[in-house]
Amino acid sequence: MKRFLVITVITSFLFSCGSKDRGELVGVQGKKWHPEKPYGMELVPGGAFIMGKSDDDLAGIQDAPSKTVTVSSFYMDATEITNAEYRQFVNWVRDSIIRTELAEMADLEGKTPGNGDIGDYAYLNNDLENTEELSPYDQYMIETYGTDQRKLNHDVDLVFDTQDYPDVLYAEVMDGMYLPPDESYNGQRTWDVRKFKFQYTYMDIQKAAKNRSLA
Repeated sequence: MKRFLVITVITSFLFSCGSKDRGELVGVQGKKWHPEKPYGMELVPGGAFIMGKSDDDLAGIQDAPSKTVTVSSFYMDATEITNAEYRQFVNWVRDSIIRTELAEMADLEGKTPGNGDIGDYAYLNNDLENTEELSPYDQYMIETYGTDQRKLNHDVDLVFDTQDYPDVLYAEVMDGMYLPPDESYNGQRTWDVRKFKFQYTYMDIQKAAKNRSLA
């Protein structure tokens, strides 16, 4: 009898330790998954906000009932800027190009500052025949790299009102920055953004470090 009880207990224990999948394929249990942060992106956490009328509907019109809107989390570029910041950048590029065109026209026509005309927008180190009057650094840059190193005059404000243009040459430069009349919409001339091209330099420090010979 004692032996029978022992066998019964052992058998029950073995059956209790068995699998409960009833022969079905259950698969391998995986680990918790954590999404990888994309390079150069920032996570914007999700949340909720109330859309609609924020004040009390005293008249009971219910013309703008409020509701809760849920927004899921998402990634955005870490260098994302606002529309106002981009507009500021475009205006900076525009002004820089206009000053360059004015300086080139003044240089072509031999105009110099002090006469209240386009000459006021001439290059600051425009006198290439008398380079001894320039600073040693400006002399070196011009003699080594040419006229591309001349500086623009940012102390004089640009004039955008057509009635206040200082002279005809200034008007010619400004006219070239707008779309031609036949390309204008509804007779309103706008900036020719195809001319808003800026220059920049870029250096991949990591790549440069890898290519450097460390002998």
